[in-house]
Order: sequence, then C-alpha cells, then structure tokens
Amino acid sequence: MNGVQTPNETILTPTARLARAEKHRQALAHKADGEKAWRSPEVLAFSSWIGRLRDDWFLTAESPRVPVSASQALVLWQSVIDRDVFIGEPRVAEMAAASWRLLHEYRIEAPTRWSDIILSEDSRHFRDWAERFLELCDSRELIDEWRFAGRLPELIAAGDIALPEAIRLSGFELAMTPLQRAIIDAAEAAGTRIERDEPPEATGPIRSVTAHTEDTDELLAAARWARERLAGDIDQNIAIVVPGLRERLGAVERIFRQVFDPGGFALAAHRDEPWHVSLGPALSRWPLVADALGLLRLDPHRISQPEAATLLRSPFLADWPEEARSRAHALSRLIRHRPHWLHAGQLAWQSGEAGAKELSTRIAGWEMLRREHRDTALPSQWVARFQKELAAIGFGRGRGLDSREFQVLQRFHDLLEDFSALDLVVERPVSRPEAVRRLNERAAAATFRERNPGAPVEILGVEEALGSRFDAVWITGLDHQAWPSPTRRDPFIPAGLQTQIPAASAEGALGRARDELDGLLRAASRVVGSFSRGSDDEQRHLTPLLQGCTVEEAASGEAIVPADIETLPDDTVAPAHPGGELRGGTSVLQRQSDCPFRSFAETRLGAGDLTPPRPGLDARDRGSLIHKALEHFWRGLDGLAALEALDENALAERIATARDTAMEEFARRSPTALSKAGLAIEAQCLDRSLERWLAIERQREGFTVQALETTIELGFGGLKLTGKIDRVDEMDGGGSVVIDYKTGASGKSGWAPEARLADVQLPAYAASLQPRPAAIAFARLRPDSLGFDGLAEVDAGMPGVSVIGEIKGNSRFKGAASWPSLVDDWRDLLGFLAADFQAGRAEVHPRDAQVCRYCHLHALCRINERVVLPEADHE
Repeated sequence: MNGVQTPNETILTPTARLARAEKHRQALAHKADGEKAWRSPEVLAFSSWIGRLRDDWFLTAESPRVPVSASQALVLWQSVIDRDVFIGEPRVAEMAAASWRLLHEYRIEAPTRWSDIILSEDSRHFRDWAERFLELCDSRELIDEWRFAGRLPELIAAGDIALPEAIRLSGFELAMTPLQRAIIDAAEAAGTRIERDEPPEATGPIRSVTAHTEDTDELLAAARWARERLAGDIDQNIAIVVPGLRERLGAVERIFRQVFDPGGFALAAHRDEPWHVSLGPALSRWPLVADALGLLRLDPHRISQPEAATLLRSPFLADWPEEARSRAHALSRLIRHRPHWLHAGQLAWQSGEAGAKELSTRIAGWEMLRREHRDTALPSQWVARFQKELAAIGFGRGRGLDSREFQVLQRFHDLLEDFSALDLVVERPVSRPEAVRRLNERAAAATFRERNPGAPVEILGVEEALGSRFDAVWITGLDHQAWPSPTRRDPFIPAGLQTQIPAASAEGALGRARDELDGLLRAASRVVGSFSRGSDDEQRHLTPLLQGCTVEEAASGEAIVPADIETLPDDTVAPAHPGGELRGGTSVLQRQSDCPFRSFAETRLGAGDLTPPRPGLDARDRGSLIHKALEHFWRGLDGLAALEALDENALAERIATARDTAMEEFARRSPTALSKAGLAIEAQCLDRSLERWLAIERQREGFTVQALETTIELGFGGLKLTGKIDRVDEMDGGGSVVIDYKTGASGKSGWAPEARLADVQLPAYAASLQPRPAAIAFARLRPDSLGFDGLAEVDAGMPGVSVIGEIKGNSRFKGAASWPSLVDDWRDLLGFLAADFQAGRAEVHPRDAQVCRYCHLHALCRINERVVLPEADHE
C-alpha cells in the first residue's frame, strides 16, 4: 500500500501507539506533498475500534442493556468474588477479569458449560464467579465490553453494525486472536473490503550477537550505541527493544540519563531528553497525582509528620512560589517541636506562625469542608467532594505545570471521571475510606507515560516495537530464557481449553517468539542484538532461535566519565564569631568538640536535623517525662530523710502525683502523640522507673535537695552560655553534688581531660559553679542500667561515684592529681573549645566514628569522600 486513504476507509492497528505513529506518518506525507490542509484519516487501534462499534450500536439499538467499561466490570467482579474468602483483595478480581477477557479473545467454551472432570479448585471457583457475574449483569441489564465483543461477528453478519467501505490492517506482525479474525471475516463477508499492508522484507538474520556480563552492562552498551549513532546523524529514528520493559523501567531510565547526561543524571530530570520510554510507571507514582491522593487520604484529626511534610512541600498548592520558604520553615518547626501525630488546627497554626498565611487559611477552610463529608455517598458524589476539597486547599494552583505535568493532570481527571461512572455498578453508597481506597487502587493499576515529543531514540517493549519502522534497532535480552518466554497458563481456565492461547503451551510460546523475532528483524535496515550472561549460578546463553549466529564477548565497558566539577581549595576557617550570648547552652561546645564543622553548621548556619519524629514517644520525649516526674516528686521533699519517712502508701501516692502531673503536661503539649491506651502504658512504665530509681536513691548516704531545674550562666572565653542543672544535692558531710538525669547512653569516661572532651555538660557546670561542687554524677535511668556514675573529690556516699585519687586499674582519670586540678583542666579545655569556635575553626574533623554515626550532615560535609574515620571508642 502507498498509504493513500480511500473514501470511508478505516485503518486498524494492533496498538494505540501504532495508531498514533500511522497518523503522524500520514500527516508528514501530506505535508511533504505541499498540502496545507487535509482530512485526517480514521486510524484506530483494534480495541478502540471495537469500542467505537459498541458505542454506535447502543446509540441506535433498542436494547435495554447498558454497556459497562472495564473499570466498571472490575467492580462487578469484585462484588461477586467478595462473597468468598478474598474480601478486599483487588488482585483476585483483576485476575478473574483477565481470564474473562481471554475466554472471549480466544473464543473458549463458556464456563457454564465446563465439565467438573476437567476443573481444578481455582477453575471451579472461577466458574462460580462467572455464573454470578452473568447473573448480576442480567439482573441489572448490563453488558461488559468482552461479552459484547464476543457477539460482534453475529451482529455484523445480521447487518446490525455499520461498517466502513474498506478496512486496512497495518502493523499486524503477530497472528490475530480468534475473536479479531472472526470480526474481520464477518466484516469481509458483509461487503467491507479488507486490505493488509505488506510487511517489509527482513534485513536477514542477525549474524552476531554481543554477550555482556550483567544486565546493566548490556543496557549501558545499548545506550552508548544509540548516542554514538545520533552523534553521526541527529535525524535518525532509533529503537532499543527491552523484553520485560515494565519491570525494568527504573533501571532503564537511570542508565539512559546517565549515558546521555553524565554530569547531571543524578539531578532533576530533564524535559528534553533525546530518548523516550514507551511504557510508564503507575499513575499514582507521578508526583502530581501522588500529592493529590495524599491530600485526599488526610484525616484532619490525625495527620502524621510525613503527611504534613508532603502537604507543606507540595509545589502544586496555591501560592507555592510566594510561600515556599515559609512552608519550609513551618515544616522545620513541626519536626522540631511536634510529635508524630498532629491535627489540622496545629498544622494551620504552625503554617501561619511561620509566615505561610495563605496556606494556613486554606487548611482551616479545608478542615471545615472535611467535616461536612462524613456520610456515605455514591462514587460520583465522592468525586465532586474530592474536587471541592482539592480546590479548597489550592491544589493545581501552585507553580506552573510543564507539558508532561499537564498530561498527568489530564490523566488524573480522566481517572476521576472514570471513577464517578461507578455509580452504575456499586451496590450501595460507600464510605470515605472505601472511596479513597478504590481510587488509590485504580491510580496504582493505571500506568501513564507522556506522549513521545519526537525523541529520536525510543525504548520499547517487544509488543510496542512490532509493526513500527526505524532506521536502526538494538534488541536486548536475546537469551534462551526470554526467547521463547516461559509458558504461562491462566490459573482459572482449564488447561485443556487453553490450546489456542500461545503463552499457554511450549509450541505456542515458541511460535510466538519466532513471529516476534521475525517482526523485529523487519523493523529496520540495521538490527543488532545482545544478551547478558547473568549470575554464575544460572548462566544464560543465546536463544536457540538464532541458529548460526555467532556470539561475541563484549569488551570491558568504558567507565562513564562525569562532567568536570568545580573544586575549591580547602577552606576550614569561617569568619570569626564576635562572641557574646549564644543560644544552645553547652551544646555549642559539645559540637565543637565532636566536630568543628558540625558546630559551625548547626550553631552558625542553622543546619538542624529534620528527621521526622517516630510514632509514639521518642527518646527525647521519654527523657522529658522522667525529668518532669522527678522534678515534681522532689519538689517539696527535703532529701533522703524525708524520702525514708514516707511509708509504702505515701510513697506510692507521691509517685502517682508526680507521674500524673508530668503526663498531663505532656498531653497538653502534645495532645495527639499518644492514644489513651498509649498514655496508660507510658504511665505504667513511668511508675516502674520511678519506683526502681527511688530504691537506688535510698541506698545513698544522707543528702538534702538544694535545687531543681536551676538555670546557670556559663562563661568560657568570650562566649556567654546558659545551662540548666537537673538537680543539686547538698551532702550531709558538706559539699554539693551536681546530678544530671540521663535516659540514654552515658558514662564518666567522656569527662577524661583530653583536648576534645567527649561530654562537656557536667564538666562545664563543675567549672562554672561557685563554690565548686564536690562531685558530679549522671543518674542513669535506662531500664537496663539504673544507677549513678560520676566523680567526686571525697566520698559522696553514692554507689558508682568514684573518688579522684582512689581510682584503680586502667582508667583515664588515674593520672589526675586532685579534684581541683581536674576541674581546672576542664575549665582550660572548655576555654580552648570556645576559642576555636570564636576563631571560626570549621574543619571536617570528627573526634571518632561514633560522632558521625548519629550526625545528619553527611551530605553537606561529604565526610565519606574526604576523611578516613578513626575507630570509635567503645569504652
């Protein structure tokens, strides 16, 4: 055929992609002939043509039945299957719908006529479901697309279907299904002229195929080949055929971006790549749709931190360009000061406080709207509600969308329209959770890829490539496992009835593989091939379909050379700090000791840790709870004598009062952090911790509680810092003890008088208090390690607190001459750290690997690329 369209001719192709390609080809032909305008031909994929015939017939026929789409039929399948044991499992319904399609495509005997002798347990279930499905359709006067398609040959023969004068079949490299053949035969018998495009001559067999070590090497070679050909002639049309492309999308896109843009492949995706992948990921994975679905899933009474982060970071919400920084600041505040769960009011307030006034107002309006949408409703009503909610929060009115995102948005609107059509098949109005779940399932099942904007390199699966014409083709995966592919029998159709399905038998799979390979060899004047050997355990070899073809081992691939990156000379000194008052207390000096860069980044640049809090209580929350409980317990209680004077009931009552007060303060501050059951569990844990700790306190010698949660001014060098001492006790023999409650790992080994103190807090307090304390100690409140751990000038009467000068064994404090000299050493060392901070020392120099293990600045300091870390100290 010369491609000229005859009057009232319809061109049919096996896929929608080929239909678009044929339209484009004809348009180019008309343009090449100098035409300014022309009548566009009717070019349809075969499935679309069947849909057109169905719609046209129902417009004029006097049938009481209503046609239902594939998504509507899926709901019907789900409703009949849910009567058995698969309640809520959409995959089973999808498998049943696929089997139903196969039955009609290959004109297999109806399930109602299947004999029990040939049935397995699965096929028996399917027969029952099919009977219920037909009964349900008949009772509601519905007909699905495949049941109607199965009737098409009869309707055509009866003259009930309007047909074109001529049908031209284009791109059918594989044999038609029995149903397609029956429809075409019926059309030809009814007087329609059937024409078939003659396939081009094959270029001949592939003489050699390249074998690669790994799948990645093979794709890299194919991408380099395509790039080299484009470098020689940019006007070429090149195809890379990848069997099983759907399962390898991520790897394919990553490798092609890496080859075509080695300097920027890891950065934001470009919009003008010279290559295009024919298949796309699930619609729900595209950022715009993922954000929309995430907004619909939000519960205004219980929003998790990740959900709040999605909302605040979404560039698709109104006023994003103006409020992006404010919303980022709001997210930072949430992570630092809020629990894992929060409600919409807290989110709106935090947004407003951070400067995102527009978003705050919209969240408040969205919350009011959500309160109105609590009852059950039909899918179309839910779609209307969903659209109102998305509009209320400003979805789709953020930054401008590019061409790809406009297509994604249109596809999402199509999904909503399709979902609203489920009114016809649902049995009853559905709840919001069910409506959202069903919409998410459909978005996850639907795939989307933007249309090819004209990229010269196309990456295609086998079926997408068949019937197309290119200047050059590279076929990957030519191994014995993929050609022919393993047989795949349908689990619901009896094996004896699947003889016509190519994939169901070895002979059919072999024949189809031969047809596919022959079709690909006709796709271009130059065809090359490759395969990968795979793992040593399961080595792959060349497909037996390419007999006489030689295998050439691929040479070691050239490493991809990244683009030149600007490097700067080492700059480890920041501008000097003017000194004066600093927020952060002793943590400023702690960071300087841990790593100078960390101190500079966190204290001066504000590079805080934005790791979202986990559900429930984290270590900081639990530490705060026990701090508050102990503060309330000791407030008004003089010391050991008063503690020992409490009888069992009085002690339990005082513990309960301290516990309840601490829990109430926490609940007021974070009302959504824990449920009632969670609060009760934490209260029991707090009770147990207090009881066990107070038993240890009773083992001490006499003391008086002198101060609780006392603020202290600290001065080192030119820095003025503020600290808070958990507790100060006065010993009966004289002298004070500074106590710091610790619920995490801690130990006095961190106070060793070395240039970089591992733990600066208590040494800083000891060096700053006047008069000087006689002891400092951690009160370890870990369930697996309760007790005191500290140092003292004299015996403090506290188990675990060692006296300087009496420490034996291999200890870091063995050489300390006296307590006063140790405190003086601490003061000097802290002064050196303060001086380094003021001088701007900011080199990447962690004290040990333990410091880096819990640091969040790796991406900023690039420690793994710069420094060989010293071994961590596990003492």
